[in-house]
Amino acid sequence: MPEPRAEVCRPEEFRDVYHRVYREPPYDEDAAAAEAFAAQLAEHARLPGFAVTTVLDGGALGGFAYGVRREADWWHPRAVAPAPRWLRRPLFYVYELAVVRELRGRGHGRVLLEALLADRTERYAVLAASTRAPAHELYRRWGWTKAGELAGPPHGVELLARPLPLP
Repeated sequence: MPEPRAEVCRPEEFRDVYHRVYREPPYDEDAAAAEAFAAQLAEHARLPGFAVTTVLDGGALGGFAYGVRREADWWHPRAVAPAPRWLRRPLFYVYELAVVRELRGRGHGRVLLEALLADRTERYAVLAASTRAPAHELYRRWGWTKAGELAGPPHGVELLARPLPLP
């Protein structure tokens, strides 16, 4: 069962899970990308509105989701167009959702994401997803809709949004 956390314990485990997930196609990221992710995670963990959820497998980290509250008029810096008017308000940006291959297909991804978004005060959540990744179709089935696109590389990345229930 996913566990909400306010902080990142054992950051090397997050880096390792990230690397295991994102070295696979269509991402094909290398160890340097995992190190860059770890630095970004440490930076984001210090921001107000940071949240993370995790799932353990035999005591080891098997997956996580994390995001940060973004204030009104924030929009992804690589977006090809301004945010739609309805998203020009505080929102929760989901930076990562990663589940190791061995734990996929068991509903962990959806539960991690739902736990991450539970009790948020923002009206909308936004995330970026490659149209070539299997997760993209899952997000669409889970009610996320296209709100924008990112300039590449990599190409074919959409910004997806979803309304959040009011607490």
